[in-house]
This record gives sequence, structure tokens and C-alpha cells, in this order.
Amino acid sequence: MLEPQTYPTMVAKALVLDDEPFTAMIEDDNPWVEGLALTVIVSLIAGTAQTIGGWLTTLSLPDATTVENALVTGWRQFSAATALPPAVTETIFTRAWSAAAGWTGYAGGWGVLTPLIATPFLAIAWWLFFAVVAFAAARALGGHGSLNSTLGAAALMVAPQVLVFLSIVPFVTVSGALLGVWGLLIGYRAVQSTHHLPWRKAVLATLIPYAAALIVVPIIATAYVLGFSAGGFR
Repeated sequence: MLEPQTYPTMVAKALVLDDEPFTAMIEDDNPWVEGLALTVIVSLIAGTAQTIGGWLTTLSLPDATTVENALVTGWRQFSAATALPPAVTETIFTRAWSAAAGWTGYAGGWGVLTPLIATPFLAIAWWLFFAVVAFAAARALGGHGSLNSTLGAAALMVAPQVLVFLSIVPFVTVSGALLGVWGLLIGYRAVQSTHHLPWRKAVLATLIPYAAALIVVPIIATAYVLGFSAGGFR
């Protein structure tokens, strides 16, 4: 078992695609346990930073009700200048604003804690999805690594999330594209190190989970929206 105090070094080395953290995770007694622990710890740090940064940001912004009234007034003027039905469009706008303000915590309430819950949940879900699909793809392409080892090495994909700690500063955000590409490169090294595939096959096995996500995520999102609109999520 790896010691938690080694995680910062492992994360730092994973960010530069060093071999050591991948080998350590693969050869660990319980790779999936280490992978879960690493993913939870790093994503919790990222979620906490986002939560604190979001809270500090809302404190520095004008009152949410004042902003909403100003936006509604502007929306009414816009509707009057167009052929849009004012009553309908204002209702849609107001509901959208309320949902956004509540979800982000701008209007108060527990919405400000959303990143603290969502970030670890999404990180763990993506870790499991990527590792399982990449394992299946790699084995189909001639790889010899185990699912347990794949789970351990793939957990290092969470490493770029340490950059999200910068979000603790109000109005500071980290590029999602940067985190995604960095995670993709680490995922490639995880697959290659675990299954010892030629680089072309390793690239293909790494990209297959992303392609699968492009199919699965819209289906889940569509099902959620249809269920929500039908009143099934009350």
C-alpha cells in the first residue's frame, strides 16, 4: 500500500508523464483502492477550492435580487422591441435565472456547495468509466494488463485537478480544455504502461472511452431532461 504522503509527489510526476507513479500504481497490492483514494482526495481538494472561491465571488457581487430586477427590466424592453410574447419569454427568463442563481449559490442557499459534491462525484464516475472501457479496448487490441491495474494507473488522470485549487481566488477559473487534454495524455500513459501496447494501439484504446462518452452522456442528459419536463424528478 502506498502512503498518502506520497500522493503529492506522485501527482507532480504524473503531470509531467513520468513513469514512476504509473509503475507504483500498477504494482501496488490494491491498485483500485489506491486509485479510489487518490481520486477522492484530489477531487475533494478541487471541489473545496471551487466552493470557497465561489462563496468569495458571491460576496463580492451585487445583491442577487437587484441584479435579477435589472435583468428582468432589460428583458421586458427587449421583448417589447421584438415580436416575442413578453409574458412567455419573461417567465422562461425568470425560471432560467432562478435555476442558475440557485445552482451556483449566487441567490444563497446550499447551491454554493455544488462543486464540493459534483467535482468528486464526476471525477470518480469518469475514473471508473474510463478505466473499464479502456481496459476492454486495450485487451481487445492485444493488451495484457488487468482491470485492477488499469484502475490504479487511470486514477492518475485526476492529477490536473490540482490546478483547480487556483479557483479559490475569486473570478479565477482554470481552462476545462487544458484539464481535459492533460488528463487525456495521462490516460494514454496509463493505458500504455498497464497494457504494454504499441503507441498506435494505446492511443486508440485511450480514445475509445472518450468516443463512448460522447454517445452515453447525451443519452443520459436527454433522458434526464425528458424525465424532468414530465415531472418525474420531484
